[in-house]
Amino acid sequence: MLKILGARLTAGAGMAALLVFSAEAAELQLKRVMLSSGGVGYFEYQAQVEGWETIEIPVRLDQVDDVLKSAVIFDDKGGSGVVELQGRDSLAEIFRTMPVGPEAFESPAALYGALKGEEVSVSEPVSATGRIVSVVEETATGKEGGEFTRHRMSILTADGLVQFVLEEARGIKFTNEALDAKVNGALAALASNRQRELRNLKITARGDGTRTLTVGFVIEAPLWKTSYRLVNGPDNQTRMQGWAIIENASGADWKDVELTLVSGNPVTFRQALYDKYYVSRASVPVEVLGRVMPRADKGGIEGGLADEEVGSDAAARARSYAEPVPAPPPPPPAPMVMESASGGMPSSPANIAAASQETATQVAFTLPNAVSAGSGQSLAVPIIDRVVPADRVSIYQPSVHPQHPLASVRLSNDTESGLPPGIVTLFDTTAGPTVYVGDAVMGTLPQGEKRMLSFALDQKTKVDQTSNSESNLISAKIVKGVVEMQSLTRQTYSYTVKAPANEDRMMVIESPRHFDMELKSPEAATVELTQDAVRVPLTVKAGETGKLDVVWERIDNQSLTLSTLDLNSVLYYAADTRLSDQQRAAFQKVAELKQDIDRIDGEIANANAERDRLYEEQKRIRDNLAAVPEGSDLQRRYLATLATQEDRLIALEQKVTALQNERATAAKALDDYVNSVTL
Repeated sequence: MLKILGARLTAGAGMAALLVFSAEAAELQLKRVMLSSGGVGYFEYQAQVEGWETIEIPVRLDQVDDVLKSAVIFDDKGGSGVVELQGRDSLAEIFRTMPVGPEAFESPAALYGALKGEEVSVSEPVSATGRIVSVVEETATGKEGGEFTRHRMSILTADGLVQFVLEEARGIKFTNEALDAKVNGALAALASNRQRELRNLKITARGDGTRTLTVGFVIEAPLWKTSYRLVNGPDNQTRMQGWAIIENASGADWKDVELTLVSGNPVTFRQALYDKYYVSRASVPVEVLGRVMPRADKGGIEGGLADEEVGSDAAARARSYAEPVPAPPPPPPAPMVMESASGGMPSSPANIAAASQETATQVAFTLPNAVSAGSGQSLAVPIIDRVVPADRVSIYQPSVHPQHPLASVRLSNDTESGLPPGIVTLFDTTAGPTVYVGDAVMGTLPQGEKRMLSFALDQKTKVDQTSNSESNLISAKIVKGVVEMQSLTRQTYSYTVKAPANEDRMMVIESPRHFDMELKSPEAATVELTQDAVRVPLTVKAGETGKLDVVWERIDNQSLTLSTLDLNSVLYYAADTRLSDQQRAAFQKVAELKQDIDRIDGEIANANAERDRLYEEQKRIRDNLAAVPEGSDLQRRYLATLATQEDRLIALEQKVTALQNERATAAKALDDYVNSVTL
């Protein structure tokens, strides 16, 4: 149920709705349509009601969810009322309490056959009252010999069994008034559910006297589109016309309605509010009491509970051992009251086709005149018609074409609101007759911003682009083994523009943007930044060649520790001519000390490898000794070899120790030298 709010509908309430209204709801008149670029629409209807009155509105089944989500109803003088809507499965709900299903209403024979045992009375061809026993199908022969099917109905009366042909009977009715009412109700439900795709909304208005009832809904609607025309005139003025293309997909005619078009990107949802949902509940088994066998009482001991155990908190302590009791749910939130005040759109300037109003997230265009459109028709309505600031320029975008710029119009939005996106058709009348020059695509244009509209390739103008990247060392110093170097990285883009022989060119060069570098040329104040490029203006006279350099620079600071640099890096800097002779000599000395350490490390590695090889060889010989005879020549040879290897292992251990000492001395020499260097 939806509560009817007693208030006046504001001019901006809601978004859009597309409803199908039948002739029965003709007293509801469409007054206002608002179409949103969010794919929804708000339709607002009004009706004059008197006293307590109920209005029925047929709603398409696929729109019911949106209606339940967004319906707003205002009675300017009346009180609260309700909105009734039959359920999605209302027919199934009705037949849930019926002794028969919908299939029993296919024919009288099916209905009476399904209600065997119920008492009926019949007046013709017999007059009798009794309970239905059976309804049997039989084949009969007509007067002209043809066969047909009929049904013989049998009822049990106080005088016995009575039979008659159902198709010939008259005045049959159920004697059970409750059953008769249910059958009539089921027939009414079948009639109301005949239109499967429609549901009837019943709005009850409660109040006194004649007053206005306003109904509005927000539901799915076709997107409205925008297209623009730019006409360059002989006085170098550019006139813009903006047109909105809309479709009336409501299923009903629009007659003299107020049309508002909203451009923005609102968040819109769908939710299946018309479906039934049930909360999953745990199934608890039925407790079946078994036979209770009390235990024999063995008595107690003297004494009882201490006094402190029987105090006022005894019950609380007892509860602490019981199962925890969940906290009660919080109270429901207070009902939301929607207040509104009457209002309208601001008056439009004389040179604007539609009044515009901009909010934080969208722009609304309200047409100055009422709109009429038949169901299923499309309309193109003007939303802007005025002179706008526009300059003819050629923009060079190497990603689009490497040699020629694009003929473009730089459009400024000085209107009272933002402009929605759309395709732009451009015309030129400077030479007299109107000439079509091309199409462009315009994105959303907020108030006060500019957009470049490119409509053709400027083949009269040629552009050549080159780029160069270099890195130069600015300074370098060594302080106690730490090398501090500062280098300048420069990225230069050079552009050469050749203008046509008899036409000046106002160029805009679009050059790559470097976020980790600083723009050094031209001055940052003269360029326009885009998301990934900079736009630099350049004017070239007819027949002349213009040049432009776009220079980016970055200073890089690098800190190195001589002792931790690998040998290849040290040798690289030792040969780097950007460093001074003394600095290169220092790197060369460090390289020699590191080479000495590397030599020692190599000798230590060789000695360790030989030692490991001897260990493996000794293991093999010891395994063989276990298999040869005691006192044999082979045993004596193995033992002699082991003795020789043991002597070699002792010598290797002494060599490794000496090399490690030598390496420690070399490493200390490196550290001492590194810490002493300051250049």
